[in-house]
Amino acid sequence: MNESQELVRGTFLLTLSILITKILGVLFIIPFYAIIGGEENLAPFNYAYAPYNIAIAVATAGVPLAASKYVAKYNALGAYHVSQKLYRSSFIVMSITGVLGFIILYALSPMIATLTLAHESNVKGGWTVADITWIIRIISMVVIFIPLLATWRGVFQGYKSMGPTAVSEVTEQIARIIFILVGSYLVLNVFHGSVLLANGVATFAAAIGAIAGILTLWYYWRKRKPFIDEMTASDHTGIDVPYTQMYKEIISYSIPFVIVSLNFPLFNIVDQLTHNNALDIAGVPQQLHDYFFTILNMTTNKIVMIPTSLAAGFAISLIPYITKTYESGQLHEMHRQIRTSLGVLMFITVPASLGIMALSSPLYTVFYSYNGDGSMLLFYYAPVAILISLLSITASMLQGIDKQKLTVFVIVAAVVLKAVLNIPLIVAFHTAGAILSTAIALLFANICNFIILKKYAKFTFTETFIQFAKIFIYGFIMMIGVELTFWLLQLFISPQSKIGSLIILLAGVIVGVVIYGGITLKTRLADQFLGDLPGKIRRKLRIS
Repeated sequence: MNESQELVRGTFLLTLSILITKILGVLFIIPFYAIIGGEENLAPFNYAYAPYNIAIAVATAGVPLAASKYVAKYNALGAYHVSQKLYRSSFIVMSITGVLGFIILYALSPMIATLTLAHESNVKGGWTVADITWIIRIISMVVIFIPLLATWRGVFQGYKSMGPTAVSEVTEQIARIIFILVGSYLVLNVFHGSVLLANGVATFAAAIGAIAGILTLWYYWRKRKPFIDEMTASDHTGIDVPYTQMYKEIISYSIPFVIVSLNFPLFNIVDQLTHNNALDIAGVPQQLHDYFFTILNMTTNKIVMIPTSLAAGFAISLIPYITKTYESGQLHEMHRQIRTSLGVLMFITVPASLGIMALSSPLYTVFYSYNGDGSMLLFYYAPVAILISLLSITASMLQGIDKQKLTVFVIVAAVVLKAVLNIPLIVAFHTAGAILSTAIALLFANICNFIILKKYAKFTFTETFIQFAKIFIYGFIMMIGVELTFWLLQLFISPQSKIGSLIILLAGVIVGVVIYGGITLKTRLADQFLGDLPGKIRRKLRIS
């Protein structure tokens, strides 16, 4: 299998697994929402995840992706003993950091809960500091398992084996979702427990999922270990790297990775620590704070993250290949990889995001319930998926060309910009202001990344920007068609019922696919990204 085929296969496996896990992550909210009983009752579950994601990013310290890059580097030199030395020691190191991460998050839980809530514990209409402290402490236990799981995935990826990562991500998500749904249902409907306890059980499900993921990787490791041992035995390079030098190199890789991985969790924690307080300043009743925050950081966020699945798959898969072409001086091939990746990403993400905008009302109703606030915020949030996807993939490209330090500065600046803008924009526009501040910060980060790619990778964006322009034009034409379909159907079908919204949603998706697919096939734009497939479709449909 050549490099191009490996890149496509690896990207396909990881993208498919991430797409499956994200779709499952959205779909499980439908029954969980019904079991728990609405946005306000989901708030404790939602409040737990932002600090948890920060703890996970810090506990793993970027080692998984750094390990992938490190193993790939020394395997390319034939120094398999160095790779073996790394993965054996990293398991011990990551287990220790997992325990330390748990202790730190557990200890900080009361402070995080106090900063999160914009009212004292005795105020009616919201969760108490004690409630949120307890729920964060429940999820802090999960931090023990995640670093080991993530590092093991990184080692497999370093060996260009993407299958174990893909399968373990799916099994982790399935185990987590089953435990969430069964556990919360039993607590509320069989044992007649409290909503808070149901949230606690649902939160602990992340630990069950992590254990399932670890067991999946252990199964693959037993199968692959004989082949890895053969590779190690064939190492006659004589290269040996001391532990001090090894971890110095790993840390130099991992700091940029951890900053990048902290980007979106830091955006979320900025929202969590400022949203309710800003709404309080704006005069929004405290009884509505949990409601709006859950819409912002959970219900709409789950849907918006679906189009970003492709970016996540590309981001993980691209690093080893861009690193190789950059190090070997194959700039033409590297430019082709960058151009193709950006083009494919936008070709899929742009119409998906614009489609979510056009169908925000029936989408929110189908997944949750009819809610004007939720539909409006989903409409505003949907295009942000484009910026999120671009940042994920361009940040990975910068890491591939060894511009990690610049990546750190860009991400830190974006988070600072988000933090500065958040409260004033929320006071001015309420919860929509948090979405606007995220969009501005992401746009700033993407512009910076483009400038860095142009300067250091010698990449010219002329052809790419022309492709982007065509994709956006065709996407807006599709969006208008979908909006007209929605407007016509709601004259006859009620968009406030789940069945009515589902009919409108399916009709809108079909119209959108036909319009966007037809235009991109007719103009040959699809040929630039999908290989021979568009030509085969044209022949079958007899499109000239």
